[in-house]
Amino acid sequence: MELASAFLGTIGPKIYNFLQENRNLQFKLEHDVGVLKIEVEIIAAAIRDDELRGGTQVDRVWVGQVRDFAHSIEDCIDRFTRCLADASRVQRLKMLLSRREFAAEIRKLRKRSGEISNLRNSYSTSSESSTRMGMATSVPVSIQTYTPSADLVGMGLPRDELLELIRENQGEAKQLKVVSVCGFGGLGKTRLAREVYRNEAIVGLYEPRLWVPAADKDAADVLKAIHEELGISSSTAPKSYDDVGKLSTSIRDCLDSKRFFIVIDDMGTEFWNIIKSAFPAAKGVSSRIVVTTAIQHIATACSSSDGHVYAMRPLDKQHSRQLFLKAAFLEDPAPNVRLGSEALKKCDGLPLALVTTAQFLQSRCDPTLAEWAKLCGNLGEHLETEDTLARMKHVLLHSYTSLPHDHLLKAFLLYLGIFPCGHPVRTDRLIRRWLAEEFIVGGDGGRGPLDVATDNFKKLVDRCIIQPIDISNNKQVKTWQTHGMMLEFILHKSTRENFITLLRGQACSPSKIRWLSLYHNTGNSYGDLSLVRSMTIFGKAHESVLEFSKCELLRLLDLEECDNQLEDKHLREICKLLLLRYLSLRGSITVLPKDIAKLKLLATLDVRRTEIKVLPIEVIELPCLVHLFGKFKLADVGRRMIKLQKFLSEKSKLETLEGFVADEGFAKLMDHMNNLTKVEIWCESDVDATIVGHLSKSIKGFIQRGTNENEDRSLSLNFHECSKGLLNFSLENSCYLSKLSLQGNILSLPPFVTEMDGVTELCLSSSNQLNDDILTDLIKVRSLLYLKDEWTGSK
Repeated sequence: MELASAFLGTIGPKIYNFLQENRNLQFKLEHDVGVLKIEVEIIAAAIRDDELRGGTQVDRVWVGQVRDFAHSIEDCIDRFTRCLADASRVQRLKMLLSRREFAAEIRKLRKRSGEISNLRNSYSTSSESSTRMGMATSVPVSIQTYTPSADLVGMGLPRDELLELIRENQGEAKQLKVVSVCGFGGLGKTRLAREVYRNEAIVGLYEPRLWVPAADKDAADVLKAIHEELGISSSTAPKSYDDVGKLSTSIRDCLDSKRFFIVIDDMGTEFWNIIKSAFPAAKGVSSRIVVTTAIQHIATACSSSDGHVYAMRPLDKQHSRQLFLKAAFLEDPAPNVRLGSEALKKCDGLPLALVTTAQFLQSRCDPTLAEWAKLCGNLGEHLETEDTLARMKHVLLHSYTSLPHDHLLKAFLLYLGIFPCGHPVRTDRLIRRWLAEEFIVGGDGGRGPLDVATDNFKKLVDRCIIQPIDISNNKQVKTWQTHGMMLEFILHKSTRENFITLLRGQACSPSKIRWLSLYHNTGNSYGDLSLVRSMTIFGKAHESVLEFSKCELLRLLDLEECDNQLEDKHLREICKLLLLRYLSLRGSITVLPKDIAKLKLLATLDVRRTEIKVLPIEVIELPCLVHLFGKFKLADVGRRMIKLQKFLSEKSKLETLEGFVADEGFAKLMDHMNNLTKVEIWCESDVDATIVGHLSKSIKGFIQRGTNENEDRSLSLNFHECSKGLLNFSLENSCYLSKLSLQGNILSLPPFVTEMDGVTELCLSSSNQLNDDILTDLIKVRSLLYLKDEWTGSK
């Protein structure tokens, strides 16, 4: 249901923007589109109401109709947009007919929206106790979400580490300390906290000791629970438990001067600042509070002063297998060493997943490699129906339903099902894909689509749904992956809502495919691809799927990890995909055709994994191009220099240029790329002094355009022997560059490096060892937080 609501939320603005760009349609359709927009908003609101009260089977069927309706509106707009993009002067009559057809289609859609509204009114049920909708159903809260004590495999080290954080060390101030235990659901946060709570060292040192469940509770509920656990006399208790301030005062008076130990388990909302006054923080008493939560910002808030955040880790391979076999009542080693290997991969070191999956497999059939692998082929479906997996389902469902009431965020989460299990994904790749998919029509509060996408990604990281793999120096997630069982949940829910179509070896596919992901699929039948908006290929695919002419509505084509060898014929077809916004290529292709100029909407072009060394000049003239990746030169710049400079100065949207091999033409063009924020340049050793002079001027101009200290700007220079004169310039004004990388023969630190503000990351990669003068100059680099120095010379 959330996806239908999310898509409907983008439809109204999309229709409005389309009519603004095609004013000759606006007068005739203004009334129809206005009514359609209002009805779409009402339908979206009705879906949200259904979600809040649970939703029935009738609602589910109706929402399916709504989703198809939303897609039909988008199909109508996209087909006409493509027709406009493909039109020439000799096609005016054809365009006139197309406009009439578009107008007729809009009126049909308006009529259909009214019919959908009437259907809901006719068949909706008033009973809220009707049959609920599968994966959207909440599991009873009485289900425990921690593993039994007999299954404490791999808990020894985390227990000792947490006890060390709690322990009062010699020389440490005696005062209240809050330790937060943070991690994705099912990692064993509650179990770990309980083991520490019952530990002899804790039992003997603290009195009182309290265990307070906080799941689905607010500040008042938690304070009430503490109040009752302390057994405070009714004569001193506040008359109304609704008075948080009086509750806090009563608890503080009771705990004053006592050495207490309190566990607040599973805090789901940030109310620490409301309740913290209830706990005496007087020096001289080493009390401890442990908070468990799946949300990072809550953990940070609780432990912001005099505390620590303990991040839970998945079990390693050895402990994972040990716990899995133990839960399945099998000895280690098992007769077949590969037994359960597929389950272990999907459980991804999550203790609760390992235990519940092992119990499910053991209860269904004899422990054979083939049978267990078959059952693990679609764990998402079994999560919905199997009692043995109920605890795991509860955790996954809670992670999903507890997301902020933002349907866009839930759509973004389900979108992660495109990427294979255990597959590292670059954050910038994901965010550029989200933007190309047009999930975000416009930001709110002055924020642009990029800000909205970035904020949503951070929310998924904050809730530990995304596992960071590589984190940059400024604590931004560079690469990540989704927890294996969460991915199973995502894939099943996406399939049910006809969102992601995932083909992993099967030869057939459902109808009306829109977001297609292929994992090593060589089947020869992919169904109707005419409605596909997004195609991502991992490994090898059947040649028929590379007939891109079938996918005329394609917005995103990601072949970054495709093992098929692309040929010129494939590129010619790709250049006919007039709605394409994202294109990532791979293979031995060496030439990009000039027909790339037809892709007027292309925002991202990535040719880093190809053999393309020279790009046609038409690439730089693409009006919507924002990100360009590769290592290339431009062809035939000289004869069109003035025209290109004018276009770049006035119309270009290019922000990322990673990167070009310097020549005179490109150096002169770069100075007109006013929107650049990220640049990578290769300067070869055979360039003459004239090119070095032009390039030096362009680099200086790029740096000096950085006047906003909050903007993320980076420059990477890869040079050999051409550094003489290239970087020997000074800056006239204060300017900002957050990241700078210099790779080459570095004999001294360029003067501009010490003159910039805001440089937090500096990488020096030299064929010479850095001398004392360079190290002395580095002290002058203001704001420097991270220095990476690599000596590439031989010893």
